[in-house]
Amino acid sequence: MDLLALLRKEAIATRRNLGLAIVLLVVLPGAIVAGTLVFEQTIPRDVPVGVVADDGASANDVAIVRAGIASFATPQEYETSDEATRALRREEIYLVIRVPGSLMDSEANATVTVRSDHAFVPFEEPVDESVGLVESELDRAFPATVSVEHERVGDPRTLSEFLVPTGVFVFVVLYALVYLPYQVRSERLVLDRLQTESRLDLVVASKLLFHGALLVIPAAIVAAVAAWAGIDVAALSPSTLFVLAVTFVYLAAIGLAVCFALRLTKTALFANLAVALGVFALSSLVYPVGFFSPVQGTISRALPTHYSAIAIRSTMLRDAPIALYADYLSWLAATAIGSLVALKLALAVYQRRR
Repeated sequence: MDLLALLRKEAIATRRNLGLAIVLLVVLPGAIVAGTLVFEQTIPRDVPVGVVADDGASANDVAIVRAGIASFATPQEYETSDEATRALRREEIYLVIRVPGSLMDSEANATVTVRSDHAFVPFEEPVDESVGLVESELDRAFPATVSVEHERVGDPRTLSEFLVPTGVFVFVVLYALVYLPYQVRSERLVLDRLQTESRLDLVVASKLLFHGALLVIPAAIVAAVAAWAGIDVAALSPSTLFVLAVTFVYLAAIGLAVCFALRLTKTALFANLAVALGVFALSSLVYPVGFFSPVQGTISRALPTHYSAIAIRSTMLRDAPIALYADYLSWLAATAIGSLVALKLALAVYQRRR
């Protein structure tokens, strides 16, 4: 059986479960977008913050500023403002503080610039509160009269717009880690027969290709519902679809590898559900990294799903070149390759046990 015939078989199987497919591919993505409209605001408390010295600022000035904000943030020093802004747009930090060189002049009116990103909406209220804290702390710590100027980069966004990419990411995780392994397990009785007509790895490849291509449907639904609700997101941009595809490949490969390693038992489905819940809990999908604890932030930075969430959010909300996230995408592509290798090994183990 060749690849075209296998793809035709997948289309027939999907038609038999058309009701479930419509719920999964049409109703659920639309409901995800509509559900974000009920959210108002949320307040994270502790995030990485970049500190940059402007012309004339000494190392001692920067050290005092870092000490002053350490009570409500984790300061990280950058050489230039451009480097810090780049890190801000990549969500490596969530605030930039530029330290002027006149802080030690008792007769000066020193302006400290605080920069934030419109796209990370959950941090808007904490930023407003942080501006007041920065001003009071630095005015007390330095001889100069300190005021704070707040700048925001990017286009203004609502919390609903922010949550749409998060909802899309959640959908892809469930689709790849729960739905696809469930579909494969439901066909476990015919896999042996298929192996007599085609290689098992080709059968699995056809499933990855077919169900991956179906992601265009929920992306289109998200775009349509978002447009109807007046939410400006680029759900169908080539960069968004690319990130969705890479994310689906590595998550689906992991889910299927678990499924075949556990011999297509019910245990495999629960294991994949546990993986999905772990992804939601540890990937820092809504709150900034470090909001809960330094350990949680370290775990998030180590997970490819964290970078998938950032990349999806960025391609849908930020007007930034894809090259800005090139290393993130390279990490996701490497994860996809590694996951496919793991799937290949799991298939070999499954066939040997049979």
